[in-house]
Amino acid sequence: MEYKLYRYRWVMVALFWLLIFAYGANWFAFSPMLTTFEKQFNIPNWEAHLLISLIGMFVIFFAWPAGSLIDKKGPKLSASIGAFFMALGFGLRPWLLNSFSTLLLSSIIAGIGLAWILVAIAPQMLRWFPERQASLPIGIVSSGLFIGFGTGSLSMPLIVESTSIYHGFLVFAIIAVLSFIVFIVFAKDSPPTPPEKRKKVEKMTFLNGLKLAFTSKNAYFYPIIGFLIVGITLVISAFIHFLYPGETGGFIAGMLLYGCALGAFFSPFLAKKYGLKKIALSVVLGAFIFWLLMFILYSYSISWFFVIILAFLFGACFQASWPLALYSQETEEGVTDANVGIAASIYISLSNIGAATLPVLFGFIFGNKELTYVAILISILLCMIFWAAVKRK
Repeated sequence: MEYKLYRYRWVMVALFWLLIFAYGANWFAFSPMLTTFEKQFNIPNWEAHLLISLIGMFVIFFAWPAGSLIDKKGPKLSASIGAFFMALGFGLRPWLLNSFSTLLLSSIIAGIGLAWILVAIAPQMLRWFPERQASLPIGIVSSGLFIGFGTGSLSMPLIVESTSIYHGFLVFAIIAVLSFIVFIVFAKDSPPTPPEKRKKVEKMTFLNGLKLAFTSKNAYFYPIIGFLIVGITLVISAFIHFLYPGETGGFIAGMLLYGCALGAFFSPFLAKKYGLKKIALSVVLGAFIFWLLMFILYSYSISWFFVIILAFLFGACFQASWPLALYSQETEEGVTDANVGIAASIYISLSNIGAATLPVLFGFIFGNKELTYVAILISILLCMIFWAAVKRK
């Protein structure tokens, strides 16, 4: 059989990046508006957070079916299903602003689609790129989510200030619908020939695929790492708005999320050159230090300009290991073309359980700034411990 790398693989990276960017921007356009909705609908803080956290919660239910579908029908179909629900939920949102219930409905509809997109990222890139090169496109595509997070968080207050909440959400609705159309029209499931020689594999049942995905002990650590990274990122995004209300919090949270994008983009380059585990441990240690410094600056009321710089560096470090853990999950012993979707669904579902539960749990359990800060610091330390336990170069 002929093996060939096609230039269209980079078109696939761009299409997937645009799709995941649109989702992230629409998702976090909610973030700076939560306080507004609390007052408008007279609801508590934790209930307003459901507009964001509920989206991640739906990944828990649909990641496994998405993984199974990918192994049977291919990643494009899964991503297309997710893109449809994204376009529908976020596309309708500008006309559902009159009540909290209808806004929650838009989050539910869009939330159904997230798992089908996220689980498809790694399997789609592995179809177009050799296994040893796949960490780079996975990192590039993953960066789109965090650039979207930053764009939504940063630009939504500015749009609302100059126009209205309706027009703010309308802008993001248009982005969601257009990215869906572009992906459906131009995306291709697989290249005409594989990018490299691969073992011939037989179809396997879901349970067999799940069992093989956990052949290596490392496979137990990656989902926990994803759980902590995604969950704590959402906790911190909301916590920053609590520490710095208004536009200041929006700028800081936005820059933190842009930092996340930078880390997700560049970490595969660094991992390839210096070693995956070494880079993963280094960046999580950096995140620990930068979070410590951020709260010290807040405690002493030092100019938020310096906090923005630290927030950007923190985001770059903390999110850098997320695509590395995803890539590692997909390339561990026991993962083949027959169960790559199942392996992805394990990682994505656990990551988004963190997104769905940690922001709400932190709001309930930790009642003041100091406790929340310490809990976040401990969570980052746990992430470092799990990376240290991974037996991989």
